[in-house]
Amino acid sequence: MTDRASTPSPSRRPLQRRLIVPPSPDLPLDPVLEPLEDAPFLRPERRTRVRQRRRGWTYRTVLALQLGAALLIAVSAVWTGYSKVMASERLRVGKVEVRGGHFLSEGEVRELLGPAVGENILSLDIDGLKSRLRASPWVADATVSRNLPDTVRVEIRERVPLALAEMERLYLMDGDGALIDIYGPRTAGFDLPIVRGLAHVDAEVRRDRAGRAVALLRDVGERAVEISEVEVQPSGDLRVVLRGAGEVVLMGAPPYRSRFATFLELRPELHERCPRAEYFDLRFRGRIYAKEPPEAVGPRPGTEASPVPAALPDTHEVPSGPRIEPIHADAVREGG
Repeated sequence: MTDRASTPSPSRRPLQRRLIVPPSPDLPLDPVLEPLEDAPFLRPERRTRVRQRRRGWTYRTVLALQLGAALLIAVSAVWTGYSKVMASERLRVGKVEVRGGHFLSEGEVRELLGPAVGENILSLDIDGLKSRLRASPWVADATVSRNLPDTVRVEIRERVPLALAEMERLYLMDGDGALIDIYGPRTAGFDLPIVRGLAHVDAEVRRDRAGRAVALLRDVGERAVEISEVEVQPSGDLRVVLRGAGEVVLMGAPPYRSRFATFLELRPELHERCPRAEYFDLRFRGRIYAKEPPEAVGPRPGTEASPVPAALPDTHEVPSGPRIEPIHADAVREGG
């Protein structure tokens, strides 16, 4: 029994005991030769981090794919809805409401709008439609708006003819001197004064002369109905022919309103006293001169007496203020 117990078993190795000497606290530890005691416990934690990183990357990839698919579905749904809306028959333009038009009819406005009638109301180019309307010489300004589901509202401000410009043909002209349309059967309803002196001149001179005539007509206001013609002379003076008896009046520099109003008040008396006057001159300050034929004017001092006396003596005073007398060359012109 004793021999068997003392004899070591071949399958068992004798334990080798090591003497572990604790390191001196004064000596620094070598991290390579002597690893920390808790190093074995840090290894599983590092492996766990790798697994977490891999698992996070996979999650983000799946999430991105899901979001991309959802976005694609949303875009497809929006496009499908948009296509259905744009193809809807209920949203096709079928009505055009026109406001502010007096000369242009609704049919003419529809023609100016072009292919807009019948198109989808949401796809209309509003700015383009405004430009098409303003391209008409009759349209000074225009606004276009949508009224769902199928109505387009158009509000226009037309140009107002102020006179007829005589050039190669007669043209309607507005208060800015712009030509609107040819005067013909379609526009024969306009009874307007004719502006002469615009033909056979360059564009700059034409604009200047048209501006002078327009300034006169606008200044006299409602009394412009008494004017039949306005001739702009090369000197810039305005020769006005009145309706009715056809008196000729020479106008000076603006303003015209007060002088023209005074002349109209004196018109019956002037016509009675100077029935043969060639023209009446309003270009002189505070006076109205009547130019009569030579045989109707009395002789000047030092000349042979004429059997026909002067129509008006120089001393005749009109009660309303302005002075009427035969024209003299030494008169002071308005603004001179």
